[in-house]
Amino acid sequence: MSPTVVDTRRAPGTASSGASVPGPLRAELQRRRSRRRALIRAGLVLVLVLLLAVAGWLVGFSSVLAARTVTVSGQHHVTAAEVRTAAAVPLGVPLARQDLDAVAQRVATLPRVDSVHVVRDWPHTVAVSVVERRPLLAVPQPDGYALVDGHGVAYETSSSIPDGVLRTDADPTATPLMVQLGVVAAALPEGLRGRVTRLQATSVEDITLDLSGGIVVHWGSASESPLKAQVVTALRKKAKTSIDVSAPHNPAVR
Repeated sequence: MSPTVVDTRRAPGTASSGASVPGPLRAELQRRRSRRRALIRAGLVLVLVLLLAVAGWLVGFSSVLAARTVTVSGQHHVTAAEVRTAAAVPLGVPLARQDLDAVAQRVATLPRVDSVHVVRDWPHTVAVSVVERRPLLAVPQPDGYALVDGHGVAYETSSSIPDGVLRTDADPTATPLMVQLGVVAAALPEGLRGRVTRLQATSVEDITLDLSGGIVVHWGSASESPLKAQVVTALRKKAKTSIDVSAPHNPAVR
């Protein structure tokens, strides 16, 4: 039988299996590992800070993400050019630094505009969306008709009464009264609205409608206007001179 040969040679500086590393050397190795981990963490933090700084500069101060165009939507009578002029968006200024509230407030000064919504459309656009005022009432004036919306705002003068808008003999500067008349006008179905020749009021509690054929509708206040409109529609053919729906649950016909 051949003798077993054991190789007892070791690489320089290595310890045999099961041999322990001296305490001072082990502590030094741990310190070196800790320093390496600390350096790696510091490096990662520095890289992150640099990336954030570059991103902040790109977004907030460079021309890379600056406003170059202004889009307008929702307009029908007011023109896109009028909206852009009123918006006065400073082109070339980064989108992140655009004062969208100020832009919206400037557009809202246009008489025809009811509400405005402004957003950033990355990377280069400020988007302006408008909702125009819808006329419900037309008040006779020396130079035409003052158009009044559902908020009771008289916002422009027209030479004629637009389709679907009711002539109203009331003070257009009396905003609370105009609001109540607007509630009545908005509640009228198309078939009834087309037969109204005039909507008038001496107060918010005394609203009347003149219908074609000479019938007068005593509406009372604007409360329960949808119900009142239904009652008038049902009773109109039975009336000869007047319909009283000021108490819609107990109407009167003459």
